[in-house]
Amino acid sequence: MKSIQDKVIYTILSILIVTFVSYKFMNHNNQRVELIGEPLASFDFYPIETNDVGNIALSETKVNTAITSLDPEKNTRAISELIHLIEENSASFLINNENSKIASSFKQDTLQYQNENDELIEILKNIVGGIGKTLAGSPIEIVLHDTSNPLKSIIAIENPISNRKLNDKITNFGIELIKKYSKNEIRNGNIISYPITLNDGRIVKATTIPIYNNNQLVALICINIDTSKLSHTNKLELNKTINAIKQISGKHEYIDIDELIQPIKEGNEYMEAKMIRYELDKPLLIIKEKQGILACAYINVETCNKTNEACAIVSGVSNYEDMMSAKIIAVSNEALNLGVNVGDTGMSAINRFK
Repeated sequence: MKSIQDKVIYTILSILIVTFVSYKFMNHNNQRVELIGEPLASFDFYPIETNDVGNIALSETKVNTAITSLDPEKNTRAISELIHLIEENSASFLINNENSKIASSFKQDTLQYQNENDELIEILKNIVGGIGKTLAGSPIEIVLHDTSNPLKSIIAIENPISNRKLNDKITNFGIELIKKYSKNEIRNGNIISYPITLNDGRIVKATTIPIYNNNQLVALICINIDTSKLSHTNKLELNKTINAIKQISGKHEYIDIDELIQPIKEGNEYMEAKMIRYELDKPLLIIKEKQGILACAYINVETCNKTNEACAIVSGVSNYEDMMSAKIIAVSNEALNLGVNVGDTGMSAINRFK
C-alpha cells in the first residue's frame, strides 16, 4: 500500500505530465508558420565557443560567419536562433558594419515567426518547480537550462546544492551536449550521467535529460545529486522523478538511481565515468595524476582555480589514446604553474603533473 507521501508525489508528477501532454496536443492543433532548416548549433559556425580560460562566450568571428552563411530561404530556424542569441545578450556590437544590413533584414524576417518554444518553456518551469517541491530538503538539485541561450541558460533551479543561480551560463560540457544533440550524434537522444566537481571539491553525480519539441532540442533538465547525503527515501523519490521526466522527454532509456550512484572508480592512472554516453556510447575518461587531472571539457577551469587544483582540459575525445594526443584548450592557474599550456598535448600535461 502506498503511503500518503507516495500518493502526493505520484499525483504531482501525474498532473505535470498531463499538463505537458495537453500542451503538446494544443500546440499540434495550432496553425503557425513553421521554422525550416537545421538548428544553429548543428553548424560549424555556431557562435558559442570556449575561450582560452575555459569560459563560454560569443565569438565575433562566428557571429559574422553565420550572418553571411545562412540562407533566409532555407535556414529560418538557425536565423531565428541567431537573432535571439544576439538580442538576448545585447551583442549587436559584434556585427561588422558590412553585415549590419543583412542582420537587420534577418531580424525583420524573424518577426513573423512566433517563438514556437515559449509556451513549452513555461510548462517546463512549472514541472521543475513541482519536482523541486517534491524533493525539498533532499540533496538533489533540479536545474532547467534553456538551450537557445547558453550564456544565460539557467531559467529555473530548485533545491540548490551547487551555488548556481538563475541566468548563470551553461557549462562547457553543456555546450558540447547542445552541439551533439543538435547534430543527432548522441544515439537515441539518450539520458546521460556523469560526475561533476563543485567549488568546494565535492563530487556530485549529474544526470542530463534532453527535452525536444518538434524533434528539436529545447531544453535540458539536469538532476545533480550529492550522493554522500542521499538517503534511501531520497533514492525512491528520485527514481519516480527520473521516470516521470523520461516520459516527458520521450526517450527510450531509464537509468535506475542505484546504477547512477555507483562510486566512481579511482586509481593511480585514471577514473572512468562508466555511465556516460557521450561519443557513440564510448566512456569519457578523467586521467588523474598526483598533482593534477586531465579531463574532457565538462570540468570548468574556474572551479579548479577556486579549489587550487591543477587541471588541463581537452575536448571531443572518447578514449585514452585520443586523450593523450588531443590538444589542450584550457588550463587552470595551478596547471600553468606546473608548465602546462594551451596547445600542449594531453601526454605533455600528464608528464608535467607527475
